[in-house]
Amino acid sequence: MSSENDENKLKKGLEEIIEIIKDINYEKSSFINSNEIFQFNKQMMENLTNVINNKLKCLLDTLSLKYQDYFLDFFNDYNYDYSKGIFNETIKIYILEQLSEDLNGIIYSFDAFKSSFDGNFSVVKNFIEKYPKYKDKCSIYDTTLLYSSSRNNYFHIVKYLIEQGKCFINIQNRKYNRNNQLNGTSGSTALHAACFYGHLNIVKYLIDNGANYFIKNHLEETPIQNGLPNRNIREFFENFLILNYLDLNLPQSTIFDNNEMKLNSIWEYKTINGNQWILFDNNQSNRLRNALISIENEEFNMNINNYLYSISLMKFLSSQISNSSINEYLWIRCRGSSIENFHIYSTWQIMFNEYLSIKINKSISLEVLNIDHTNIKLNHWYQLSHFINQQIDNGINYRRKYLYINIDSIDNQLFLFNLEEFSFSNNDQTINGFIRWIPEFLLKNDQFIIHKYKPSNGNSHSLPVYINIQQSTILNQQQYLTTDINHDENFHENESMIVRFGNIIEEKSDVIVIWWSSKSLLELIYEYGGSSVRNTINHKFENKSDNPIISIQSDGFIQSKMIYFIDLEIQSDIILVKKSIESIINSIMEKVHENNYKRISFSSIDFNSNIYPLESIIETIIEQIHQQQFLHKNIFVSFIIESNKKDIFNYYYEHLNSLNQSISQNSISKTIANSQIQLEKGDIIKQKVDAIVVSSSSDILKQLIIIEGGEQVYESYEKENKLNPNSLLISCPSGNLLCKRIFFVKWNPNENEFILQQSINDFINILIQNLLSYNYKSIALPLIGSNHKNISTPIVIKTIINQFIYQIKSRNLSINIKFIILPDQDQIYQEFYQQLLHSHEQQDNQLINYDEIPATWDLSDETRNRFIVSFHLNEYKTVHDEFNQLMKGKIKKIIQIERIQNQRWYFQYLAHKKDFFKRLNKNTEKRLYHASKFKLNNSIINDCFNRSFAGLHGLNSTAYGMGVYFSSDPSYCHHFAKPNSNGERSMFIAQVLIGETILGNSSMKTRPPGYDTTTDGNHIFVIYHDAQAYAQYLITYK
Repeated sequence: MSSENDENKLKKGLEEIIEIIKDINYEKSSFINSNEIFQFNKQMMENLTNVINNKLKCLLDTLSLKYQDYFLDFFNDYNYDYSKGIFNETIKIYILEQLSEDLNGIIYSFDAFKSSFDGNFSVVKNFIEKYPKYKDKCSIYDTTLLYSSSRNNYFHIVKYLIEQGKCFINIQNRKYNRNNQLNGTSGSTALHAACFYGHLNIVKYLIDNGANYFIKNHLEETPIQNGLPNRNIREFFENFLILNYLDLNLPQSTIFDNNEMKLNSIWEYKTINGNQWILFDNNQSNRLRNALISIENEEFNMNINNYLYSISLMKFLSSQISNSSINEYLWIRCRGSSIENFHIYSTWQIMFNEYLSIKINKSISLEVLNIDHTNIKLNHWYQLSHFINQQIDNGINYRRKYLYINIDSIDNQLFLFNLEEFSFSNNDQTINGFIRWIPEFLLKNDQFIIHKYKPSNGNSHSLPVYINIQQSTILNQQQYLTTDINHDENFHENESMIVRFGNIIEEKSDVIVIWWSSKSLLELIYEYGGSSVRNTINHKFENKSDNPIISIQSDGFIQSKMIYFIDLEIQSDIILVKKSIESIINSIMEKVHENNYKRISFSSIDFNSNIYPLESIIETIIEQIHQQQFLHKNIFVSFIIESNKKDIFNYYYEHLNSLNQSISQNSISKTIANSQIQLEKGDIIKQKVDAIVVSSSSDILKQLIIIEGGEQVYESYEKENKLNPNSLLISCPSGNLLCKRIFFVKWNPNENEFILQQSINDFINILIQNLLSYNYKSIALPLIGSNHKNISTPIVIKTIINQFIYQIKSRNLSINIKFIILPDQDQIYQEFYQQLLHSHEQQDNQLINYDEIPATWDLSDETRNRFIVSFHLNEYKTVHDEFNQLMKGKIKKIIQIERIQNQRWYFQYLAHKKDFFKRLNKNTEKRLYHASKFKLNNSIINDCFNRSFAGLHGLNSTAYGMGVYFSSDPSYCHHFAKPNSNGERSMFIAQVLIGETILGNSSMKTRPPGYDTTTDGNHIFVIYHDAQAYAQYLITYK
């Protein structure tokens, strides 16, 4: 009864807080755009915070510790300190909606957890869809949604939670019961529950989707142990897992989690062409085992079947010493884990003993081959790729009896590997064979030594130094956990970049990358590589290649599968060097991805630091690899530094550490030419930049900025808004904020995709123009339109990124653009993250197509945009005569005609022209006139017809809409062309895209949906996109 009362009290109290928030929002909205709102809002959030503080403190004090703990577990995102009874900072306006939503989620959670236990699918589904952030939380009874549905055999709910709800499959119940009582559910997973209650179909489903059957609950029980009393579960695991070879007990941990060396293996041998493996007797097995453990000699002698053989532990091969002509050689293998039985690393090989399309080949060869599907030989050992080695190691570690592996070099077929019997076959049994591991040997001081595995004791201080970068998602540990013989034992599956000291030759990666500038490494590669490696190096010295990447297959004593030699051209400009490195890294990662490689080891880059700053070069390498890793998942990168290069190691270490911190702080940046675009989760109010940008479409954020900025911001905004109500941008001082200024930019979303993209381009163009006028170098802005349900967020993000990149490159800008995403907007952050990393710098779109440039243009190398047209040219006569005729005697003299050559603007206009024609299937371009003041001419020529000046220049009117005005009658425009002190006036002749037009009025801030311009129905046309017109000429006259 007490629990029921607590639940009701908690629900009722939270409902009351939600109502308080609703009332605050209602009061706020009733004061919008009045003077009273500033005074009201200044205190509103502080008052609200105090009210909620008091309410929560009183509510929680009446609840049991169990229910207090339950609420605080859900509420931990809001920085609430129950011990003090306060929020650690004032609640912000922009989180009120989310706060209400989260409180509703806590209320709804009680029904959801009960429904997962009772099998009410619709309630669980609604809860996950509305409150996905709570999907892995624990109920008041300390169990998760996934645990409860698995416990009671609701397969459809389990399937939904995993596949649609994206619940973490190995999420554990609370490890410590809220009542501090020890029970079997504490720390248990869904697999624990399914095993304990005997639900075999759910057990199989969970394991197929990556559930860990060795994870332990609070009672130190694994799911396997929980399932032993149930015959169906016990028999499943007995068939699913490799039992101990000697005592036939079900295992209780992975091999890596059990540091004790165990005797759990079977030694066998077979003749070179035989199909039968024969057991060694106990004495022989012990001799082999002890020899491998002690490894005093790589070779020793042993009697087999009354013949004396020399045993090679490096090749797992025995060769007969006595004078017998039969069974001259015997292959050896050991079934069982090399790590568990001997604490050594190993590599895997396969042998075909049946292949229907292959004739029996009785020739004898002791060479271990690489798989070539065009030339498969029976009874020969073949090396497996590093990736397949990892898969088998993973299966062995998790004691899997069977493993399906795709071998793409054999017709991309899927093979069933039996890791207990050490055999494999394809689906129709037409290909069969054996598998085995052989010890891994390393080259050290010109001698081969066995590569020992060192079990972790939890407090070792002798591990190699390294730092890792965590991937953004946790990889399924059962499916992806890998063994890397050259990485220390703490190398986990969610590390994507590490740096450590080592020898690149000993790296058993798929690829090692060697910088051509490192002469000492080249000499080492030349010495230990095979003939093909040496030939490549010799050829490189003799012939200059344009390709900066040369890839060859490894041979000799080099442990990797491939070697990439990188030749970075020496250049004096560090920016060009960085671009070359970025291009090379992109090519390497793409090449690795295409070949399905998983691990790369980079040697340390070695340049003369007097030529290039090494630290900057290393930073570029790391950042570019990180960006590529986001595009190409599961590629792991190691930087292997020689032990005498501690300074270089420190550079890598520091930059990896910085990147790691950036990831943990939810931020990313991308360099575009001389600028940076950053993405960060945080609070826009706290940004220390030159300017904070606020869109008019976000009224809540606008009010918040004004409140936090204080009275100075409020008064400035009100004044500017009254003086220039049609201005597209209002610039205000920063008041109490950390920035220098605040830009309030008018922008409204549109459901029409084309209009939406144009409006975003306008928004950014206006923003950049004002940024340049203030000579600012950094801005922070939210993602505009993210709160509007009827517009596509991906389209908004893509358009924003592409337009900023275009502006940066076309204007050669050097700025820092920071997008601030709210901490709870995970989906928007991930979408922006991917778009930013996938974005290209639009180089193709930026290339000038000289065929499209007007024939009259002067193609000099000068950077100016204004060219005086000589009166000797026909071009001058054409423009002069037309203007003179249309002005109807209102001019005395044309002083000069200037041609406008703004390539960036012109190609932007051409892009719109092509789009108009594609959309309307007709040419709607007109030659129109636009009057201007002299002081604004340069602004127009450099930055288009800016709508920020609507009502301030040209046709001094907004009668037909708040855009830029043009007329087909220059004599009409003449009235608005104000003379300078010399009595001179100016007028532009422009190409204008009319598109679909409609009668305008003074209330139109933009064109109506489906239209491109507004008009007076006669000679006046109003455009609403800056690149919808291009100024061809500027005429100066009297």
